[in-house]
Amino acid sequence: MKNIQKIVVSFTGMVMLVVLGVVVLFLVFGQIKESSGAQKHIYIVLNHADDLLSELRDAETGQRGYLLTDDEAFLEPYLKVYDSVRSNLKGLRQFAVNSEAHKHLDALVPLVDAKLMEMAQVIELRRNHDMTAVLAAVKSGQGKRLMDSIRVQMRSFIQMEEGVLTQHDAEFQSNMLYLFIIIVIASLLTLFFAILFVYLIHRDTQQRFTRKSAEAASEYAESIINTVREPLIALDQDLRVVSVSRSFYDVFKVKPEETVGQLIYNLGNKQWNIPKLRELLETILPEKTTFDNYEVEHDFTTIGKRIMLLNARQIQRALGKERIILLAIEDITDKKKLEREALMAKNVAEAANRSKSVFLSNMSHELRTPLNAVIGFSEVLVDEKFGTLNDTQKDYLNDILESGKFLLSLINDILDLAKVESGRIELLVSSFSLKELLEHSLVFVKEKALKHNIEISLEITKEVGDICADERKVRQIIFNLLSNAIKFTPDGGKVGIKAKINGSEAQVTVWDTGIGISKDDQDKLFRPFMQLEVPLTKQYEGTGLGLSLVKELVELHKGKIWMESEGKDKGSSFKFSLPTGAV
Repeated sequence: MKNIQKIVVSFTGMVMLVVLGVVVLFLVFGQIKESSGAQKHIYIVLNHADDLLSELRDAETGQRGYLLTDDEAFLEPYLKVYDSVRSNLKGLRQFAVNSEAHKHLDALVPLVDAKLMEMAQVIELRRNHDMTAVLAAVKSGQGKRLMDSIRVQMRSFIQMEEGVLTQHDAEFQSNMLYLFIIIVIASLLTLFFAILFVYLIHRDTQQRFTRKSAEAASEYAESIINTVREPLIALDQDLRVVSVSRSFYDVFKVKPEETVGQLIYNLGNKQWNIPKLRELLETILPEKTTFDNYEVEHDFTTIGKRIMLLNARQIQRALGKERIILLAIEDITDKKKLEREALMAKNVAEAANRSKSVFLSNMSHELRTPLNAVIGFSEVLVDEKFGTLNDTQKDYLNDILESGKFLLSLINDILDLAKVESGRIELLVSSFSLKELLEHSLVFVKEKALKHNIEISLEITKEVGDICADERKVRQIIFNLLSNAIKFTPDGGKVGIKAKINGSEAQVTVWDTGIGISKDDQDKLFRPFMQLEVPLTKQYEGTGLGLSLVKELVELHKGKIWMESEGKDKGSSFKFSLPTGAV
């Protein structure tokens, strides 16, 4: 009812404003018309005054021409003025409405008569050919003085009329400004009332629609609350329970008659009187209206210690009703337990891994000392520095020496891998020529390649130059890959290195025509101690640590390594890329 009254009032106001605006516009237009007429009248007066003054000047000019030439044609302007000047003055006086201007016109009449008389006398003397008298009259300056007086009076008259014109112009501008202001104000007020009228109609329609929609939505929401699986509780502004989902009763072991209508803190013999819940509902939620993932831990009498994740929303209900607070409760006790167990397991695994790395590092150091002695004394004996050896003794000593060197290589690989995994290895970054390093690396394996009739090649593009990396580590990477390529390439095969620059990275490829790797085994290559042959029947020596160590060293440089092979007996290509700039 109130909305309808407001609509009627706004519509009536808009109509009255339009009527008032029309009346005011009519009055203002009348004033503008009157001012415009006055301006037009004054322009006519000024034009008549200019014409009269011009005619007198033309008459004076014609008189001079006649005096000089004695040609009657020059007297035409004079004769025209002589016949019309008095009627023109009379007409000018009728047009002029200013009393002060009339005084100047009254003063102008005898001056014009005197001027015309003076001109007539001089002309008559010229007709009588009395040039001496003509010259005397001209030299007397009487005609000039009369014309100057006429100009003064006419200028004063014109100035007064122009003053009146200026006044009318100001009034016209003022009336136009008032008209513009009235139009703007009337338009704004009309627009205001029109918008108000439309707004009130829209609001009335919207409120009716909202009322029906809100009532339907409320029923729909209550049905959702009753079917949701997670515990859900709706509270009013006083934090009393409005409705509860079935899962809430099941999880927290409470009864409907003990829940609905109760203050939330009093539920279950005040088991819900939780300080963090109070903080959420009474401090945080009133300021934010929504809150997500608020973790609360509490020990309930009926269900024990639980960890809950709360999500709260303030929701506008149907028109005329207070807002409600929707509180969703997720029990994450089991989830938290699993997270803690997973974290503990991770910490235990990391600690075990570090212990393993430390143990391997320590054991490697302990083993290297006696092993170096074994290798050293074996080399002395093989060189027969303490006496000659028979063939059997030489074979045994060579076996001891080769086994010692193999074991030392294994220990060195274990030590390097342990350092990398434990984070104790550091890069000594410097700038060096990658091309020279690759060329020198081939020298170390050249003898072994010649021994097996393996052809070695090197392809380096022109843009390959200096890179910033740990030179010793890069040398170790290349040496391990080359050693593997030669070891797994049959006699008469080929091994090569390719290097190029790819953007901000240097890419190196070590390829061979060896035994190749099946697609099923390619994913296992870079794992520690992983060998693709069965230990009891394997043909090639090795510990399975070389490629794993290469991978760790490449990634330590923030690079990446991968391999490509079409399958068994089709060769392999090991590729790695390193940043050319500082790591």
